[in-house]
Amino acid sequence: MNENQAQGESKNIGGKIQETMGNLTGNDDQAAQGQGQQAEGAVQGKVGGLQQDVSNAVGRTGSQEQAAGHGDQAMGNLKEGAGNLTGNENLQSQGQAQQGQGAVKEGIGNLKEGVENLFGGNKG
Repeated sequence: MNENQAQGESKNIGGKIQETMGNLTGNDDQAAQGQGQQAEGAVQGKVGGLQQDVSNAVGRTGSQEQAAGHGDQAMGNLKEGAGNLTGNENLQSQGQAQQGQGAVKEGIGNLKEGVENLFGGNKG
């Protein structure tokens, strides 16, 4: 289980708790927020699963970084979009930051892959 999978599962559980509390107290907004958190967790878990699949299939350090970078960029894009839809500026900012982190990871992966290729360090 990678970081995105673990965080996704955590968000899913937290969302279930929040939805249940909202239902128990009759707070429809809280229940809806919990459902939204569950959806975000499910998406993040799927992104983590894709990252893991790519890393396992490729098995190269640079490619693993690239896959992690792509996953972070995708998750950041989803967060920013969800923030735009809901008017949640914090979620928008988190999404933008995660996209930036993903771009950096992808760049590191590209650099590692170039070094691996230059020195014949390919494992795949």
